[in-house]
Amino acid sequence: MNAFALLLAIVAQATQPVDPTMDWLLDQAGPASASTQPAATQPASPFGEKPVAGERTGTITLSDGKVVRGTIRTTPGKPIRMWNEERQAFVDLPMDSIQSMEAVILWERDEPEWRFKESGHDEKIYTGKTYPARETQYRVILSTGDTLTGGIVAPLYVTADGKSNQFVLYKRSKGDVGKTLAELVYVRHVALD
Repeated sequence: MNAFALLLAIVAQATQPVDPTMDWLLDQAGPASASTQPAATQPASPFGEKPVAGERTGTITLSDGKVVRGTIRTTPGKPIRMWNEERQAFVDLPMDSIQSMEAVILWERDEPEWRFKESGHDEKIYTGKTYPARETQYRVILSTGDTLTGGIVAPLYVTADGKSNQFVLYKRSKGDVGKTLAELVYVRHVALD
């Protein structure tokens, strides 16, 4: 093989996709069809919207007493992932398997705010201000009656009265400087029908 043919072979090989995930996604997409057209070009169904898989009706109660009732879901195609201390492993919980979730406060306090004295130096000084901080776990009761407790970081989307709201289950949360713990609102309870 001459040098020119070798160079062409190297260039051809270098320009080939090397991302197996992208190759798989492109293979799954298949050819464009009517189902891949934008929703605006498809006729409206006289039977209403189809329920999204993993979508449930239920109630979310926040720490400030606010109650939101509606259709609750998480990220489509994703279960709620929990770190279970007892098992020392992550546990994936599909929305269909959850009956309720209750917040368990591990600790909450006002943390002092520190800043660097000078740029480029590691000496810190206390600013005299504080911010609220909290660490939370969730006790999850499954539809089987089993109970699991652990850290969760996941969004919950609630649709009620045509409006969509997002609430996030946090393991650790931190508020703005000068705010109080009461102002650092968290999801206290989730009950699913």
